[in-house]
Amino acid sequence: MLRNKKRDRRPSAAVFFCKNDGRDILLVKRKDLPLWDLPGGGITEGETPETAAVREAYEETGYTIAILRKAGEYERPAFHDTQHVFIGTVIGGTPLIHGPETADLRWFRPNRLPLFMVPNRKRQVKDGLNGAADIKITLKDRNLLSILDLLRKK
Repeated sequence: MLRNKKRDRRPSAAVFFCKNDGRDILLVKRKDLPLWDLPGGGITEGETPETAAVREAYEETGYTIAILRKAGEYERPAFHDTQHVFIGTVIGGTPLIHGPETADLRWFRPNRLPLFMVPNRKRQVKDGLNGAADIKITLKDRNLLSILDLLRKK
């Protein structure tokens, strides 16, 4: 779900899904920022994080997914944001290469994720692949991409 420049402060949901027994992870290249990201976006009023993750995955990738488990909640105090991250599996659909929010769609090896990713996503993927289940973490957001993202939203 595209957001305007002013942060609407809704919690968000993201999901990553694998193929080839976890050897490949699907990422989307965003249109609003030239960064790779997990499929996901804002949770609308009355929607559960799980439902938002499934909806956002379909809107951004064209795939219908099923949630396997919640990897965790990542609190970002500098952004007044909570990110709910899930692990899912593809159960149908066809890839949406160029959509309203998606500039590209590609499978990556977990040890060869792209350099330019949305802040903290590599950590979230690593946590999920290492078996994280419903962990709660507060992120410091001190890397360069996080700082640029914060300045962009002010």
